[in-house]
Amino acid sequence: MAPLSHYVAFMRPRTFPATFVMTMTGYALSTSRPHGARLLFDLGLLFVVHSVLLWGGTNAFNSAQDRDEGPVNLLPNPPPIPKGLGAFGVGAMLLAALLSTLAGWRAALLVLVATSMSIFYSWKSKRWRRAKEVGGLDNAFYALGCGLGSMGLGYVFTPAVGTVSAIATGLGFSLAIFGGCPTSQIFQLRPGERYSDARNFASLVGPANTLRFGAVCFVGHIAVVYAVASPGLRSLWAAPVQLILWLAWAALVLAAAVHSVVWSSSPHTEPYRRMTRQFAMMMTSQLLWTMAAWRATG
Repeated sequence: MAPLSHYVAFMRPRTFPATFVMTMTGYALSTSRPHGARLLFDLGLLFVVHSVLLWGGTNAFNSAQDRDEGPVNLLPNPPPIPKGLGAFGVGAMLLAALLSTLAGWRAALLVLVATSMSIFYSWKSKRWRRAKEVGGLDNAFYALGCGLGSMGLGYVFTPAVGTVSAIATGLGFSLAIFGGCPTSQIFQLRPGERYSDARNFASLVGPANTLRFGAVCFVGHIAVVYAVASPGLRSLWAAPVQLILWLAWAALVLAAAVHSVVWSSSPHTEPYRRMTRQFAMMMTSQLLWTMAAWRATG
């Protein structure tokens, strides 16, 4: 049997901190957050459930189905695929569902829905084409899961009642992810590779157009998130610290949009380094927005 480190590697631990920011955005939107020891317990449980087990299990199952041997997103040098990696991934996701019951039935239900979507997204079948092999649908699954889904899980870890504003904000972040996630497909594409060779959004519309479309999504993300922000969040324009955080958020997203446009002129030049740079800008921008929301709703 392969060492445990090989199984953990396919969970892609480098993604854990970034994905925690995604779910923390939803947690920060809640005005019903606990305090003291309960707050620390919630955050620790949310990290384990969302970022380690659910996200990590999804990555492991996906790699098992794809039989990943070369570089994948934030895992440039994967080890040999260990035996039973798929079962390991599903087991991690089911454990996430079990642990999430500590936060209530809403969290457990959302994790189970996410687990079902993850399996459907990646599972190879002779009867139908996988969701991840349909250009556009691959991005939609990923963006809704990482944006609205991750934020929703963070939100329901608190007793807060769902609002239209919170859902719309989640969709606004899904828009940014929809525009940015195809960059992880670009660095895996060889120049000249077509949709028939690699079925994904980047090969469907072309790497250059993918990056230009991403820039439009980033700008749209700023417009949507600001437009649907609740009155409590919009009032932060009267608070200097929140204002600085919001302006920094918008500036980084715009910088990522410019970076995407510049990158589109030569999409196959240093794609992995450019992908990680853009990824860092977008994750930092979301962290800044989350900090602003936390201050406004605390």
